[in-house]
Amino acid sequence: MHGDKQDVPSTVDVPHTHRPGRHCGSSAIRDLLEFHGLNLTEAFCFGLGAGLGITYVEIPGTDTPFIVHVRSMGFEETVFSTLGVPFRWETWQDKCAAADALDAHLDAGRPALLLTDIFYLPYFKSSTHFPGHAIVAWQRAEKGETMLVSDTERPGLLEVPRDKLVEARFSLSPPFIHHGSLFAPESVSVQVSADNVRSAIVKNADNLLQGSRNHGIQALTTWIQELPRWKAVDKWQWLLRFAYQVIEKRGTGGSGFRAMYSEFLDEASEIVPEIHEAGLVELMRTSAAAWSALADCLRKGSESETFPEEAITDAIESVRVAETRYADAASTF
Repeated sequence: MHGDKQDVPSTVDVPHTHRPGRHCGSSAIRDLLEFHGLNLTEAFCFGLGAGLGITYVEIPGTDTPFIVHVRSMGFEETVFSTLGVPFRWETWQDKCAAADALDAHLDAGRPALLLTDIFYLPYFKSSTHFPGHAIVAWQRAEKGETMLVSDTERPGLLEVPRDKLVEARFSLSPPFIHHGSLFAPESVSVQVSADNVRSAIVKNADNLLQGSRNHGIQALTTWIQELPRWKAVDKWQWLLRFAYQVIEKRGTGGSGFRAMYSEFLDEASEIVPEIHEAGLVELMRTSAAAWSALADCLRKGSESETFPEEAITDAIESVRVAETRYADAASTF
């Protein structure tokens, strides 16, 4: 989930395949694939998308000038490319054209995967911009001026005014920049293979190992080096609180997505037995525990009167060690 959960009842009853999930992208893709006849768990979709990531981002002039994202960039594209499904985000510079294109897909009976900024989605009641949030649009209602969408853990379909949805679909805030991004396939006809699974696991491990200063495991070292700048932020308590939320609360399924990825590995081992033989499930569970410990350290720090630089440093270092052990093993299994 991105932001505080709001209890929003299902207000409509139209054909859809949505079931409540934990992460926006993986649950949305699970819904879309099931609509087209491919039944996978949310955790399996997340794994096929090589979803684990670490990205250190600076956004000057905001209440959160430093953010550490814990999911990979381009996750949605990767799921479909791993499955061999032709994928391309439809994008626009003109918001009216983007809205009209969505109308056309829905009127043709094609549900659409969208990237959005939760700030503009009324049911979030968010005062904070958080782009890159995936939802599925299913149908139009109220003479086309209301869009029916599904979103992560909320049951049923939700009503969003057409003008609000078109605003939500555009963002220039890094690292999630989107210009009306939409994917609405006419059909999906694929099966999951052992090669698909192995490729996704190795790709994700390589992405973690072969990053740069702001991406992959190296970004954890950058984070440690940058902690004095975090300490100098006037609202450093909120900065730490937000970092805790990004790891543990905001749609990650806990432990910075590592708990869900552990589920994927456990499930995938039925297709690729070498996963268990290489100890990947246990290594990922260790990493998940380290991320949760880091999140707890950040939470406690946000409630402290003094910035706990040493404790945070130690917690990040524990994550770095655990992630490296996992990625080294997974890249060559």
